[in-house]
Amino acid sequence: MPNQKGAKRGLESSKYRLTSETANEANATTGNVLFDNCHNYAANPLTLALNGEEIDHFSTLPVTPLKLPAPKKLIRSDNPEIMVKENMLKIEGLKKTIDFICAEMKDVKGEVSDLEKKVTREEGRVDNCQQRLAELERYLRRWNLRLQGAEETEKEDIRRKEIEICQSVLAEHKHKLPDAIDVVHRLGAKRPGGTKPRGIIIQFTSRILRDATWKAAKTSSYLRNKRLKFTVQGGQRTMQ
Repeated sequence: MPNQKGAKRGLESSKYRLTSETANEANATTGNVLFDNCHNYAANPLTLALNGEEIDHFSTLPVTPLKLPAPKKLIRSDNPEIMVKENMLKIEGLKKTIDFICAEMKDVKGEVSDLEKKVTREEGRVDNCQQRLAELERYLRRWNLRLQGAEETEKEDIRRKEIEICQSVLAEHKHKLPDAIDVVHRLGAKRPGGTKPRGIIIQFTSRILRDATWKAAKTSSYLRNKRLKFTVQGGQRTMQ
């Protein structure tokens, strides 16, 4: 009996060891599965091998045509031929622009030359007109006399006053002088506060009476007593 009990205990201890080892192996297996699932990136790649029958169970995938990739766009540095063509087009454009500008400049030069000729002609005409105007002014001055020293008053009847002075100088033609004297006016604008009277221009309609008045003024005692003086407008000679 003791031997049987010892054998029974030995069997139970053996079963306990087997059970413990089996549990440890199961735990180890479970731990490896978790490790492999969580860190499968470090594991070796899994290779699936199928036989012919298993492959036949899978249906074939439909053939889907793929779009061709977009052609690569070449930039200027990638294609020198395009650069050369673009440069040639730019050069042609510049050439056309330069030709147009040259043609415009040629037309402008022609117009400037014509204008210069016209300006030269007009300058000659202006010079001629100025000369004729100067001659006309000199001619008109020959019909005028200037009187200096006549007293100046407010709202004066300057024409009547000058007719009376000329009648005193040329008494023999005093009845003709009112019709022979055309325009009478003082020279320039009146100066405020000025004490010296302004000169008077007398324009005659008769050259004969103008020259007679001028000649008679040389020996006129009336002018000397009144301190009046006749001069030729624009000339150096004076008459008292």
